[in-house]
This record gives sequence, C-alpha cells and structure tokens, in this order.
Amino acid sequence: MPFCSNCGSEYQEGIKFCSSCGNNLGGSPTATSAATSHEEESTIWEGKPSGLKGMALEKAKANPTTYILTNHRLVLKTGIVGKKEDQIDLFRVKDIRVAQGIKERAMGIGHIEVISTDSSSPKLVLEGIKDPNVVKELIWGAVKKAKGGRGVLYME
Repeated sequence: MPFCSNCGSEYQEGIKFCSSCGNNLGGSPTATSAATSHEEESTIWEGKPSGLKGMALEKAKANPTTYILTNHRLVLKTGIVGKKEDQIDLFRVKDIRVAQGIKERAMGIGHIEVISTDSSSPKLVLEGIKDPNVVKELIWGAVKKAKGGRGVLYME
C-alpha cells in the first residue's frame, strides 16, 4: 500500500485524500469536493462557557471565550485585551470526546475535546458546554459532511 507524502500514513489505493491529514493524494479534485471547498461558510452553532464561572463572567460582561462551529471549521476565540483565535478545519478532526464530572452532569454542562491531525492545534477543548452531547453530535455531523465533500474515507 502507498503512503501519504504529507503525514506518512498508509492509505488504500484509489482514494483522493488522506484520511489522517486530508492531503490531496493526487489527481484532480472531484466536482463534489470543489463545490464543498467553495461553499460559503455558515455558522451552525455558537456558544460560550456555562457553569458557575461562565455565569459570573457573563454577568460581569467579561466572558472572553467564544466557540463557533461553521460548516468548514471549529473556532475558539479568547481574550479581552489580548485576543487569540484558534481553529481546526473540520476535515482534520479524528475524534470527539465528552467529559462530565458529577457536578457538571447535575448542571447539564461538560467539556468537549476535539482531537485532530492539525499540527498547530492537535487538541481543542471546549469547556463548560451546555448540553455537551448535543453539541458533540452537531460537531460530528459537520465533520462527516466536510470529510464527505472532500472524498476523505474513514479507515481504522
């Protein structure tokens, strides 16, 4: 079997994009992938940390963190004075985990870990998310659609 020139992962012959990093493995892009990459970006979900800390910051109008899920990427914006923005392209997402302690479950919040092949942000953590399993499914649905549009196949 051949190996990806970008990440070194083994891939099945005939696929157009690496399932590990999304690298184009040769050939011209299909009409579907071209249409998806030029599709206008739209917001699917937007949120801020919840829980006691999040509510206190929100009351003080000082909650510096915002999470944005679009049809192309997941964005984490932080900071009041010094601003920082981090993102993961959805086709690079490998796994999504939800973590909830007993207090968090009682409050209906949790943390979502997004694991990706992105070299600058291999893990993005969304903290204090209300209804974390619902948000996780929104992210996973957007990931599947983004990967499908690029011709990325799932391989174990």
